[in-house]
Amino acid sequence: MAESFAGKSVIVTGGGRGVGRGVAKAFAAAGARVMLGARTLAPAEAVKAEIGTEGGVAACCAADIARHADCRALVAATAKAFGGVDIIVHAAADIPHGGVGDVDDERLEAGFASIAKAAWWLLDAARPYLATAKDGGRFIAIGSINGTFNIVPHMTAYGMAKAALDAFVRAAAGDVVGEGITVNAVNPGLVASDRARAILGEDGLAAYGATVPVGRSGTPEDIAHACLFLASASSDYITGTTIKMDGGSTVAAPAGRNAILQDKLKAQRGKAV
Repeated sequence: MAESFAGKSVIVTGGGRGVGRGVAKAFAAAGARVMLGARTLAPAEAVKAEIGTEGGVAACCAADIARHADCRALVAATAKAFGGVDIIVHAAADIPHGGVGDVDDERLEAGFASIAKAAWWLLDAARPYLATAKDGGRFIAIGSINGTFNIVPHMTAYGMAKAALDAFVRAAAGDVVGEGITVNAVNPGLVASDRARAILGEDGLAAYGATVPVGRSGTPEDIAHACLFLASASSDYITGTTIKMDGGSTVAAPAGRNAILQDKLKAQRGKAV
């Protein structure tokens, strides 16, 4: 029987698209009140409407989580709307594609801030609320196998930021464990998200998915399942841990898999997707 999150307040950054959307809808379906943090409000408002139609409760907050002040404001807005913060899922990322020499300083900083610094800012701002959460606070970061378990050529900036996020999860878990807060991460492989479709197209996504040992790319729903587990009472004894969700791709990697990505990535180097 799935655990109920009724009465819980959840922040999902990047809640308007892709993994964030899937996570937000899963928590709402499990009874949680969900705050959708998003830099662009229109997609988040659409997700809010979907959740409302399905009988859930959601609100939206405009937040560029690459900015410290916006992270604080997102937490404050959630506490005001729902009376507290029990769970944070940090799924947003301003992704810079490119290797050394392909990403300018502005894009490098935006990627690092939105991925790694934002985790620090969000946990710091929400710490008083998470520490008083009825069943213990939960902070869950959406990382990546890139930069942590493997390396994707020409995605150096992205991999570096995700590796920093992974380091944050392990260290921050020790900082707050005495307050009843757990800090964990889900590190996906390729997920069939809006971003992946924008880069690969449907044909490229299918071709890449066929190289994954389980026979497909991941889905936002796959990642949501892991987040629900890490937010549940079943994960009380887990902190400072990363769940790798890649369909086995890092333990059985065909030599040609990265080649599927490279031509597409060349056109994206240094850009946000």
